[in-house]
Amino acid sequence: QDLTEAKIVAINVKLGDKVAKGDIVAEVESEKATFEVEAFVAGIVISLPYGVGDLAPVLEPLMHLGQAGETIGAATAAAPAPGRVETPQAVSPQPSVAPAVADGTRRSSPLARRMAAQNGLHLERIAGTGPRGAVVMRDVMAALQAQPTLSAAPFALRSGSSLKSLQAGTGTPVVFLHGFGAELAAWLPLVARIAVPNPMLGADLAGHGAAAARAVTGFDALVDDMAQRLGDAGITSAHLVGHSLGAAVAVALADRGDLDIRSLTLIAPAGLGPSINGDFVAGFVGAKTEAALRVWMQNLVHAPDRLGDAMVRAAFAARAGSATPGALDALARSLFEGNTQLFSIKPALQRLTCTCRMIFGAQDAIFKPSDADGLPGMIGVHRLAGVGHLPQVEAGALVGRLIAETIRSVG
Repeated sequence: QDLTEAKIVAINVKLGDKVAKGDIVAEVESEKATFEVEAFVAGIVISLPYGVGDLAPVLEPLMHLGQAGETIGAATAAAPAPGRVETPQAVSPQPSVAPAVADGTRRSSPLARRMAAQNGLHLERIAGTGPRGAVVMRDVMAALQAQPTLSAAPFALRSGSSLKSLQAGTGTPVVFLHGFGAELAAWLPLVARIAVPNPMLGADLAGHGAAAARAVTGFDALVDDMAQRLGDAGITSAHLVGHSLGAAVAVALADRGDLDIRSLTLIAPAGLGPSINGDFVAGFVGAKTEAALRVWMQNLVHAPDRLGDAMVRAAFAARAGSATPGALDALARSLFEGNTQLFSIKPALQRLTCTCRMIFGAQDAIFKPSDADGLPGMIGVHRLAGVGHLPQVEAGALVGRLIAETIRSVG
């Protein structure tokens, strides 16, 4: 989860091979473990930019899949098909000025085109660092940061901060707060989908990940701990994005009034009602093997096949490697009792003055979706059909777009 690059130890396909969804196409190795890489779509292998023994950065494509006869240039220039995953396609390390493609438009990724259009930029004036000189998301972000209105120095965390940078940038930082039992690195796939130039930061909640040793009891102590760490990091103004327990913490931070919270994006927030799936909490916390953890984590998604092996493996590895193995259990006992949540954010929501958007899965099996009924009218609510407790995983492209819209609406 804290990986920035990994060594490729096996590539199981070659150019022209047909790949089915779920096929194991490669293996990568970190300092601690070897991981299988699954294809999340079907197609023909049209590009293999890396070889065995190479170091590949996290979030860069290991290979590209397309149609028979398609090339990477054509794939990059094509408009996104319904359901197509839009990810940064940066492979070439040096900027170059790309030639025009056959239809007279600049070679670019779908995400880069959309981001440029939303910000009034001309692709022809942006140097591309993607495959064959294509303009990709990081090129557009660099162009945005070079504009006079965004010429301020990049945001820098104070030395010794417990927050981590997920994406460099300028302007008001976006801080991501994960849910119960997760870690800040779980946000990395979503961050790549959010087309804004702001710096993006992540923080492990007390009792989780790198903050497992920060023992707290109860919701208020969890909020106080996070407020202190935001202050220690030099953050006085921020956009907050939270999931589940992290979303509840975000609301409480805004309610304190000692931080300038510009906007809130709350994904499946806890604390809206008294009920919680207590069996899930007990099973999730008590799972001693990866197989048992997988069974309970399937409750987080509406369609079990959306729960990737890597997600389960990372969650189990983080738990196994924790220097404070009882921290999660102790925190759970202070927040939940059986099927009851021992805290509520509804009074704080009534006092909110900042822009707020909520995103729910209509098939959430952890909280009752009906808990979102009766919210203040100034809160925008999105209920996503066919989605469970992890909208950022099951509908990542949409959630990323909604977060970007929320941030841009405030400035």
